[in-house]
Amino acid sequence: MMQLLFAFCLLPVFFTAQTKSTDIKTINGKKYYIHKVEKGQSLYAIAKTYNMDVNSILAENDDAIDGLNAGQELKIPFESLMKTTSVAIDTNKYVYHKIQKGETVYAITKKYNIDDKIINTLNPNISKGIKEGEYLIVGEKKKFVSNNTTTTQGLKDTILYTVNQGETLYGLTVKFNVLQSQITASNPLAKDGIKQGQLLKIPQKKATTATSNVIKDQVVSTSYSTFGSTNNDTIVFNKPKKIAYNIGLLLPFKLAELDMINIDELARAKASFPSTQALAMDFYTGFKKAVDSLSSKDFDVSLSLFDIDEKDSLKIETLCKSYDFKKLDAVFGPLYSAEFKLMSSRAKALSIPVVSPLTQQNKILYNNALASKINPSQYTLIEGLADYCSDSLMSSSNIMIVNTVPKDLPYLKTFKSEYNDNLLLKGKTIKDSIKVVKGIAGVKAAYVEGKRNVVVVLTNNHVYLQDFITQLASFSEKKNIVLVGFNSVTSIDNLDQGYLNKLQFHFATANHVDYENPATRQLARQYQDVFSTDPSDYYFQGFDIATYYLSNLKNQGPNFFLNLDKIPGKGLSTDFKFYRPDTYTGFENQALSIYKYLEFKLVKTGW
Repeated sequence: MMQLLFAFCLLPVFFTAQTKSTDIKTINGKKYYIHKVEKGQSLYAIAKTYNMDVNSILAENDDAIDGLNAGQELKIPFESLMKTTSVAIDTNKYVYHKIQKGETVYAITKKYNIDDKIINTLNPNISKGIKEGEYLIVGEKKKFVSNNTTTTQGLKDTILYTVNQGETLYGLTVKFNVLQSQITASNPLAKDGIKQGQLLKIPQKKATTATSNVIKDQVVSTSYSTFGSTNNDTIVFNKPKKIAYNIGLLLPFKLAELDMINIDELARAKASFPSTQALAMDFYTGFKKAVDSLSSKDFDVSLSLFDIDEKDSLKIETLCKSYDFKKLDAVFGPLYSAEFKLMSSRAKALSIPVVSPLTQQNKILYNNALASKINPSQYTLIEGLADYCSDSLMSSSNIMIVNTVPKDLPYLKTFKSEYNDNLLLKGKTIKDSIKVVKGIAGVKAAYVEGKRNVVVVLTNNHVYLQDFITQLASFSEKKNIVLVGFNSVTSIDNLDQGYLNKLQFHFATANHVDYENPATRQLARQYQDVFSTDPSDYYFQGFDIATYYLSNLKNQGPNFFLNLDKIPGKGLSTDFKFYRPDTYTGFENQALSIYKYLEFKLVKTGW
C-alpha cells in the first residue's frame, strides 16, 4: 500500500530479564512461540529475549510497528531466519518505511524526497540489498515536539499531528474544530482510515479559504504544477485540441503476441474465453462501440491494444520506453493496482493522462494529477451509505451498526464518523446517534418497537453474512427492519433472496445496469448479434467510460483531464462525479447510487 510519511510511537524501553514463552503453536505448518506482551515491553526487548532480529518479529506481526499493548499476543518464529545481532528500531528518533513487494531504493528516495546518500548513511546495510517486509530509516523525527504538533515549513496555518492510539477522524474533528472533509483534503489516504503513529496535516481555520483558492486557480489553469512538490514532481500539461488521437488500452487479453492483435477476428470467432479474458473482451467491445459512435471527420481515434496481465511489471517497463507508448494521448488500464501504479509513474514523466477502469484503491492516485479512477473506494461507498442513512432513513428510525470481525472495524468507524458529521452540519446532537451492537443478540436487545430499525452490517465475510442475515430475517417477522450493507451481499451463494426482500436490503453501488432503459436494451442487442449471448456489466462499463472521456476529449481537447471534477457525466451503468483532495493527487469518481429490494426487484432510491 502506498503510504504517507508517518511517525511511530514506541513505549519506553523498560524491561527486565525475560524468558521465552512456553506456549508453542503450529500455524500454517510453521512453529511459533506465542508471546504475551507485558506492560512496558518493547520490540527490542522481546527480540533480545528470543535472540533474533526485530524485523523477524515484524514480518510475522505487521501491526507491532504501531506500538505494543499489554496482553497483546505476538507470533515469534520458532527458528529465526536471521542470526545477526538484533538492531533496535528506535521509533522515538527515526521515521521508518516498510519495504513493499518490488519496491526499489530509488522509488523510496523519490517517495520521501530524500537524497540516496542520506538513506545509505541511515541504513548502512542497504548496500547488501533490500527485501520485502524489512524496514528502512527514511528520516529523523527531531522536528516533532512533545505535544504531537508542529507548524509545517512553507505551509502556513497547518500543523503536523501524530495520531495517538485509539484516535479516530471524528475525534480529531472535535479536537481541532475542523470538518472531516478538511482533514481528508490535506491527507488523501486518511479516507481509508487512520492509525496510531500516522502523521497528518491538520488545517487551521484561516487556511481553509486560502487553500480552496489555490486549488481552484490551478484547476482552471491548463499549465499545471503540483502544489508543494519538487521539480521532479512537476507536471506541465498544456496540450492543443486535435482531430486525431492515439489511445492505449491495457487489458489482460492473455494472448501470446503483444503486437498485431486482431480482436475483431477473435470476437467473430465467438470463442469461449476464461473469465479474465472474457472481462477484457467485454470491456474492449464496449469501449470500441463508443469509439465508433464518436468517430467523425473532425475526431479520429486510433486504439492501441496491449496485453497486460497481473505481475507484468517487466513488460510495462519495456512498453513505457517504446515509441508506441510515448505517442499515446491517454492510457486506460491496466486493471491491477500494482501494474497501474508502475505504468502511472512512467506515464506521468511523459505527461500522459492515465485512467484506472476497475481498481477501488485510492492509493493509485497518489502523486499524479493526471491519473483518475472510475471505481469509488470501499470507504467512499460507506460514506455514501452514511449520507443516505442520515438523510433518508434517520427520521423516526433506530440506527444500529453491527460490530462484526476485527478487520472490518475501520468500516464501522468510517460510517459513524460520516453519519455524525452530517448530524453536526444539521445542528443535531450526536449523542447515542448510532448504537453499536454485537451479532444478532445485540440487534434483538437494541430493537425498538414502533420505530423503523435500520441495521447496518459492513463486512464482506460471506460466511458471517449468510448466518447473520438468515437469523435477522427470522427475527424480522412482523417487525420494521431495514438492512444496509455492501453490494457483495447480493452475490452470496445459497442466500435466500427472499430474505433480502423481507429486510428491504439497501446498498450503494457505482455500477448497475438498468435493462428497463431502452438505450441499454439496444446496446445489449448489438452485443447479442455478434456473440449470441448476453453481455456482462464490463461491456457497459467500457462503453460508458469511453463515452465520457472521449466525448470530452473531442469537445474540449486534452486539457479537460485536469478539470474532471468540474465535468459530471451520466452513463448507462456508470455515472461520473470526480473529486480530488489536493492538486497533486489524481481524481476519484465518487458517483454512486443507493438501491433497495422492493417487491423482489432492485429499485433505485433516487438519492
